[in-house]
Amino acid sequence: MIKEVAFVAVAVSDFAKAKKFYKETLELKPGMEPEGFPWIEFEVGGTTIGVGQHEAWQPSRDGTTIAFEVDDIDKTIATLKERGVKFDMEKTETPVCFMAQFRDPDGNKLVVYKRKSA
Repeated sequence: MIKEVAFVAVAVSDFAKAKKFYKETLELKPGMEPEGFPWIEFEVGGTTIGVGQHEAWQPSRDGTTIAFEVDDIDKTIATLKERGVKFDMEKTETPVCFMAQFRDPDGNKLVVYKRKSA
């Protein structure tokens, strides 16, 4: 029935502010951005993340979480802090990974994640 994830949608209240955050603060590479519609897609690995506004979607501090795999979690955390990102969960170790949680300008949860070596 379901064969793959088409995209992950991130609802935002201020499209211009969110677009800048995802492009500049997180350095995601933009893909499709339809003319005249507040929507932009970012291709990250094999996943499409759509950031935008739609009347049926509202930002939520308790909504979807996106975890971004990084090469160097400490360096990534330091860079994001230099860019003004505040973490609501500092670097945490689990049996399988290290991760830290922060939020985009609308309060959507984002995580930087580094899997431990096998």
